Amino acid sequence: MHASATRHPLRSAPAVLAFGLLVAGACLRIFFLRHHAFLAGDSFLYQDIAQNWLYQHIYGLSTDAAPRPTLIRVPGYPAILAALAWVFDRFLQADPGTLRSFAPVLWLQVVADLLTCTLAAAMARRLAGRGAALATLTLGCLCPFTANYTAVPLTETFTLFFLMLALYALQLWLSRPSPAWLAVLAAALACGILLRPDQGLLLAAVLPVLLVQESRTAAQRLKAPVTCALLVALPFLPWTVRNYRTFHVLQPLASRLAIDPGETAPLGFQAWYRTWAIDFSSTEDAYWKYPEETVVLTDLPDRAFRSPQERAEVGALFQQAAATHRLDAAVEQQFANLARQRTASHPVQTHVWLPLARLFNMLLHPRTEMLPVSGRWWQYQLHPRQTVFAAVYGLWSLAYFAFGLAGLAYLLRTRSLPRGSRALLVCMLAYVGLRCALLLTLDNAEQRYTLEFFPLLLISAGTLFTRRGEPQP
Repeated sequence: MHASATRHPLRSAPAVLAFGLLVAGACLRIFFLRHHAFLAGDSFLYQDIAQNWLYQHIYGLSTDAAPRPTLIRVPGYPAILAALAWVFDRFLQADPGTLRSFAPVLWLQVVADLLTCTLAAAMARRLAGRGAALATLTLGCLCPFTANYTAVPLTETFTLFFLMLALYALQLWLSRPSPAWLAVLAAALACGILLRPDQGLLLAAVLPVLLVQESRTAAQRLKAPVTCALLVALPFLPWTVRNYRTFHVLQPLASRLAIDPGETAPLGFQAWYRTWAIDFSSTEDAYWKYPEETVVLTDLPDRAFRSPQERAEVGALFQQAAATHRLDAAVEQQFANLARQRTASHPVQTHVWLPLARLFNMLLHPRTEMLPVSGRWWQYQLHPRQTVFAAVYGLWSLAYFAFGLAGLAYLLRTRSLPRGSRALLVCMLAYVGLRCALLLTLDNAEQRYTLEFFPLLLISAGTLFTRRGEPQP
């Protein structure tokens, strides 16, 4: 009995450490919540849809009259906001559009992000043992780049949670196939896509891996992926039917251009924008503003113009657009003509180098987009403290990528991985590859589009801290 009592504190030490890390992670997220919480443009949009859905029974956007039906956003995040409003609005007594009215979802995001860290640690433990789990939990709980997003009402935090839940369920299913974990996997995938349609990429990465099972016949091999796909598609049936009945279009997901049927997107401007844009500051200064706000010509980089004549022509187009702050067909046509001319003269730059530059910018840019730091963080003379902070923050982010890549190399070299682990790694790498391919097609470089890589980096980085001689799970 005495020997058992002396060993007990040692066995409980990792649990105490894990609890302490979760408390530290909660403190970090509460710090962001108290000091850096704010409402993004999409936050108001999501709440407007949720309020109309809850109180007017119309999934739509407010107008001077009745709400106007919309399909520009899938219903995942509005459903969360509507459910929380139904429970808490009577107690909060907060006006819509205020930070207080978003308090329930912000606190729920804190919990969800800590659960994401816990799931990542659980995956690391199954891959490489207790030491890897504690390292992953440490890196996750103290990661400011994901913690920061808990303080902004956006889809990212819940997306990361369902991403990790899906991968954890896949890991358990690969080690021992069971209908229960397949159902959890399908539910997590469906919830992720209901939050962000681009999470369909994870489904595309998962389905081939489900074929990797020891079955005697092709029908048995197909059973799991077909069942998973059908379960994922199930929640989208009512949404698709609603869109067809309301708009007479077959639209199971949100439009890539974020417009409703009958609306027009600034395709000419976007085509011209793709011929020069690289960094997030251009997204803020031009892409988000046009045509509702005035684009200031001097805010754009020199590469946006190839001659003084082109600069003058673009300036005139922006002045014309600023007169009404609405899409003008003539202005759009001229932007489209400029885009064709620039693309014809430098096709490789437009179709290869600039997309790659935007991708690397999204990966390596200092992740200060949710902090009170200038988008032009490199202008030291204007704000030296912000420049130094952004540079350090950027190096911190690069350290996560460096450790993650080193951990991935370690896992790929390791021969004695638990059952199903190599198939899991293939799935994770396929998801990263598919997501990078998607990001190459985007016009606007935003760091948040690469946030989904961080939970995967946490897991692979944590495996670097595997204890020698520790038995593998």
